[in-house]
Amino acid sequence: MKNYWFLIKELSITDFKLRYNNSILGYLWSLLNPLLMFMLLYVVFSLIIRFDNIEYYQLYLLLGIILWTYFVEATTNGMTSMQYKSSLISKINFPKWIILVASNLTSLLSLILNLVVLVIFIIIAGIKPSWNLFFFAIFMLQLLLMALGVSFFLGAFYLKFRDIKHIWEVLLQIGFWATPIIYPVASIPAYLKDIIFLNPLANIITNSRNVIIYNVGFSPIETLITTIVIIIILVISILIFNKRSLRFAEEL
Repeated sequence: MKNYWFLIKELSITDFKLRYNNSILGYLWSLLNPLLMFMLLYVVFSLIIRFDNIEYYQLYLLLGIILWTYFVEATTNGMTSMQYKSSLISKINFPKWIILVASNLTSLLSLILNLVVLVIFIIIAGIKPSWNLFFFAIFMLQLLLMALGVSFFLGAFYLKFRDIKHIWEVLLQIGFWATPIIYPVASIPAYLKDIIFLNPLANIITNSRNVIIYNVGFSPIETLITTIVIIIILVISILIFNKRSLRFAEEL
């Protein structure tokens, strides 16, 4: 198992370096993507369509985009990781889940860099840290496990059904607007709120904002339920992935 984790670490670091190899801005591209998205949406939804009832809307929007960007990147790259590492799979006999976990860790490195940028903006905004900030680790863990679970599920079927990639891109577009990333939770009609918050990402992003930006508590019961749902998704996805991985070599 120790050798497995060493291989995961080496694969994730190597992938992160190769992603920005021979580019002029290098690692800065991992920061520019969410920042450019943030600037565009901020202009539209702060200057044109205004949400004056959201305090620190810039940070509200930026944190939502950072967490969503990680989920999109981790699941998309995790889904296709078996294809991109096909030469490795055909030459070396090792557990296939290593490739997928390494892919998610590569996306995690980008997330950490983006969170550093967020911290800088928080300091500029004059927000003082509180003890609630430590609870962010819980929501980060939820996000990582959620992304990993979805990656395992998508990766299990992608080699056989390549259309999954296009379907997932459409679902991500729908998910972006169905998750309170841009708009305030208070603006969601009561009859839709329960449906929207069935999505674990809605809970993760909302709770993360509360503890980081607004120094507000969260519901331990709802957090526990969200965690249980995420673990169930992860366990089922791993079981499906392990069963399907026996056919990867012939499907490549």
